[in-house]
Amino acid sequence: MHRSARAMVSALALLLVAAFAIVPGTARANMDRPTWAAGDFWVYAVGNASAQTTLSIHVTGTQSVLVNGTSYATYHTTTELSTRSGSFKVTYTADIWFSVETLAIVEIQASINITGLITITISGFPPQTIQWPLTTGATWRSSTVVTAQTAYPNGTKTYSYQALSTDFEVQPEASITVPKGTFATTPLRETSTANASYTLNYWSPQVGNWARIGTYDSSGRNQGNFNLTDYNYQGGSFFTSIVFGLPVWIWLILLVVILVAIIGLVAVRRRKPPTRVMPPSPPQMPPQEPMGPEGPPPP
Repeated sequence: MHRSARAMVSALALLLVAAFAIVPGTARANMDRPTWAAGDFWVYAVGNASAQTTLSIHVTGTQSVLVNGTSYATYHTTTELSTRSGSFKVTYTADIWFSVETLAIVEIQASINITGLITITISGFPPQTIQWPLTTGATWRSSTVVTAQTAYPNGTKTYSYQALSTDFEVQPEASITVPKGTFATTPLRETSTANASYTLNYWSPQVGNWARIGTYDSSGRNQGNFNLTDYNYQGGSFFTSIVFGLPVWIWLILLVVILVAIIGLVAVRRRKPPTRVMPPSPPQMPPQEPMGPEGPPPP
C-alpha cells in the first residue's frame, strides 16, 4: 500500500475511535437550562389496565409572582391532572408558576368547588433551587418553608407551614425510551431529607423538560413513572435527537469523518504517478538473400 494511503487509513481509524469515545464522555457533559415560551406543553401518563392518570402542563407566558414580599420572574403554566377508572374520570386543575432562573416551582394555586369555591395556594420561601447547568456528579441541598393558604367562600383564610429540605444529585446521562420516543436525558435525583423518599426527574434538552418522572420510596422501590406521551417545545434542537441509539450530532461527526477519508483516498490516488507504457516495437522486415557480385539473382 502507498505510504500516503496507509497514513490516511491510520488517521481514519484514529478519528473513528475518537468519535465513538465521545459517546461515554457525554455522561459527564452539562445540560443547559431550557428556555420556555408560550405554547410549549408536555403530557405525561402513568397507569395500568384498570386506571390511567394523565398530567399535562401548558405554558401561557411569563409573569412576576410575589412571595412573602419578594418578586420572582416565572413561567405561568396551567396544569391538569386527570384520573380515569373505567368510565369514571376525575380532573384537577391548577396554576403553577416555575422560576425562569431555576425552573423550580415558586407557587401552586388550585381551586375546588365544595359548597363554594375554596382556593388553595402553596408557595415556598425562598423557592427551592435547581443549579444550572446540570453537571454529572453535582450535589447541593435546598431548603424552604412551604406555606399553604386556604381561602374559603366566606372570605376567611387559614395558613399552615412546613419546613422542607431536599438533597439534589445529578446522575450520569441516560438514554430512555418513553411512549413519545427515545431521548438523551440527565436524571436529577431529589431526595427528601425527612424520609429518604426521592424522585428522579429525567431532564431532556430536546424535550425542554422531563422525559420521565419516577417516584421511589426510601428503599428504592419504584412507586410509579410519569412517561412523556406528547410535547411541543419551541426551544428543542435537532442535534439533541436520538437516532439508532446515538445522538444525531454523533452521527454527523461520523459522517464527516467518512467523507474526509473518502476525499483523502481520492486525492492520494490522483497524486500517484501514472504507469509508463512502452512504445510498440517497429515491425521487423523479413530476411533477404545476400546479393552476389553480378547483382541480384534473376527472378
